[in-house]
Amino acid sequence: MIRPLPGSGHIPSRSLRRPAAALAALCSAAVLAACGQTESTGETPEALNEGDPDAFPVEIEHKFGTTTIPELPERVVSVGYGEDDYALSLGVIPIAAREFIGKYAGPKRPWAQQELEGRQPEEISAEQINVEQIGRLDPDVILGVYSLMTEREYEQLSQIAPVVAQPDEYVDGGVPWQEQLRIDAEALGRTELAERKIEDVEGQFERVREEHPEWEDMDALLGVIDGGTLYGYAPQDPRQRFFENLGFQTPEEIEELAGDQFYAEFSKERIDLLDQDVLILLESTDTQEEIEQDPLFKQLDVAKEGRVVFVDADDLFAGAIGYGSPESLPVAIEEIVPELEQAADGDPTTEVDDVR
Repeated sequence: MIRPLPGSGHIPSRSLRRPAAALAALCSAAVLAACGQTESTGETPEALNEGDPDAFPVEIEHKFGTTTIPELPERVVSVGYGEDDYALSLGVIPIAAREFIGKYAGPKRPWAQQELEGRQPEEISAEQINVEQIGRLDPDVILGVYSLMTEREYEQLSQIAPVVAQPDEYVDGGVPWQEQLRIDAEALGRTELAERKIEDVEGQFERVREEHPEWEDMDALLGVIDGGTLYGYAPQDPRQRFFENLGFQTPEEIEELAGDQFYAEFSKERIDLLDQDVLILLESTDTQEEIEQDPLFKQLDVAKEGRVVFVDADDLFAGAIGYGSPESLPVAIEEIVPELEQAADGDPTTEVDDVR
């Protein structure tokens, strides 16, 4: 398994080194959720944030079995990468959360400031789950849908509190954000609020697709050049799925090469796999200047025709797509769409300006 990289959370998983053009028509999920009342109950979002104690006990099935949560949790620990963002989206501030590697770790992410209320969860190492540390925190529930935890780790954590692991129907690290939010919401007694959030964010993706129907016929690939090794993200990965949500397709060759993983790994001998309609490159050990001067990369049509969007590890977009949560996805849309429009306009003379 690929280990975490600086700048995102972990690589080819959800926290890689990822990174505010014009929002105008796009409103954040937090703002949308704060407006008006729910049509079904007339409750305010603040009431929904409190959780429903009558929803418990709940049973949640996952790849390791079934977890029973007896009552509405109050002390929540998040061991999933970026999963504390999901809890915040549901009005819950975890007492501890998994470390996110990069500039927008912890309290630095701008989309979470209102929800954090000036508080900061205790940090759990990104490298491995510290079971002893979590035991000392005495949690009521442990959220780990995007934790990549092993069965042994699940069994150890289950001795402490009910553990929510990822469902079995997705590859490890490949649970869609909507499904992850629904699972976490069930564990936290906030299912109605989750559906409101999903509707809000899906509407923002839909507006982009309506503005760019031509993207449906184009392949877009999120990739990394790391020395002599190249990576392309598969549709199972939430970050590549982000571009599918905008309307693009994932190259079939990458999907086939990835198999049951959320990324495909290949050598520079197959650098042609990066030659897609649009290429989004996350910078790792190789900088943009080094990549652009690489003789093999320069031969690609995607490079010759200016269809590459470079993303620095410290970009706001990198952080937003790394978390991939209902709170950060609107920021990711706002950040990247202007550059995608330039890269995908069909005009080789158009330069992709870094407007982030």
